[in-house]
Amino acid sequence: MRVIKQNTVAYESFHKSLPYLTKSNRPGGLGGFIDSDLESEENSFIRKNLNIILEFKNSLAKSRTNDQIFILFEDLLKRIINFGEFNIFIPDYEKKILVTVLPALSERMSFFIKKLFENEILKELTSTGKPKIIYDSIIYNIDGSKTSYLLVPIGEENFDINGQCSNEGTLVVSLTSEYKETSVEIPLIQLGLQFVVAQTAFVNKQKEFKNKIDELQTYQSKLANDYKLSAIGELTSGIVEEILSPLQVIASTTELLRTDDNQVDGEVLDAINLQVRKVKSIINTLLKFAGNNDAKSKVQPCNVNELINEFYELTASSLSNDKYECIIDLEENLPPVITKPDSIYQLLTNILSVIRSGKGNEGGILIQTKYRDEKVEIRFLTTDLDEKLKQENLKNNKDMNLRIINNIMANHEGELFIDSDYNNGTVIIVSFPIKRNLG
Repeated sequence: MRVIKQNTVAYESFHKSLPYLTKSNRPGGLGGFIDSDLESEENSFIRKNLNIILEFKNSLAKSRTNDQIFILFEDLLKRIINFGEFNIFIPDYEKKILVTVLPALSERMSFFIKKLFENEILKELTSTGKPKIIYDSIIYNIDGSKTSYLLVPIGEENFDINGQCSNEGTLVVSLTSEYKETSVEIPLIQLGLQFVVAQTAFVNKQKEFKNKIDELQTYQSKLANDYKLSAIGELTSGIVEEILSPLQVIASTTELLRTDDNQVDGEVLDAINLQVRKVKSIINTLLKFAGNNDAKSKVQPCNVNELINEFYELTASSLSNDKYECIIDLEENLPPVITKPDSIYQLLTNILSVIRSGKGNEGGILIQTKYRDEKVEIRFLTTDLDEKLKQENLKNNKDMNLRIINNIMANHEGELFIDSDYNNGTVIIVSFPIKRNLG
């Protein structure tokens, strides 16, 4: 069988016909299709702004603080759209509060966003996850047109900043030009916002890592201090017999002299015995304070007044030699605190180190205990001004003693207050709750 082909119509290849189909006279086949006159202007805009986004992403990767991140983001917005101000709002629907990420906020934007929040329009917007432009029916621009706001939900990612964490945050931008929700600028802003969320998460992780290192150093320092106390305990228990034996000999000799008929003055012998008893008392206190006693390292109800008195007996002579007066004012019938005696000794040691660090001789300190609002307070009041202990300077204070004090109070679910000024000197207050969560 033969097939006779009579159709002689010829067709151009597909790539040669593309310029005709796209109404472009330029050669180049597929390239002519992509660069058609209908899309060239829009593509040029997208390519330009994508380059801006890439520059923003590269700059953002070098930022190490949230302030730097939002400065870069503001610059990005300026290069993409015309706007008046922007802010990020994080809602807390349980507490019915709206938190702003940036401190600067105009009254106009505040009024607008609160209205959306109270009417649950903001909640509805974040549930859709899509950007929206909303007009303010009350506020008008200079030209008489209504003020418009671009609202961009952050998305499913948790946005954690300044202690606020939520996946319902919203970027709000007040627009000074007319834009539509289909404008090509909107996806670019969304993309930039996602970079911001990612970078803040990275910065927070770095900050958390740094805090862990600081905490590790605090524990290492505390361990070193505990080791010193343990070493003192071992040394004391090893030489205490060497000290007590001669004292016992002195006490026995005075009694022998008293019974012998050698006309020794009794008042002199009484004075010797009194001094021997004082030395024995100091040694017993030192043994109790620095001894390796398992009971001291166990959580138990502790009488804070007794622990302060024991600490005072050990430090009184040192303070007196420095002409540093110390007054103890302890409230009677103080309820016990659930803690370890070692922790209170550690706390008192570090607080005294903070107060006396860098100080010369002479001065005074008042140590008080108070019970109020179901908390036991220990107050340290001194006559010295310490610039580094002012409220405004505490945030950047890296003193290791302060870190240990903060750590001890955190472990006790307690509170710490420190301040220093010219009129009142230095005040340190630590408060221990009577009821603790030990689970």
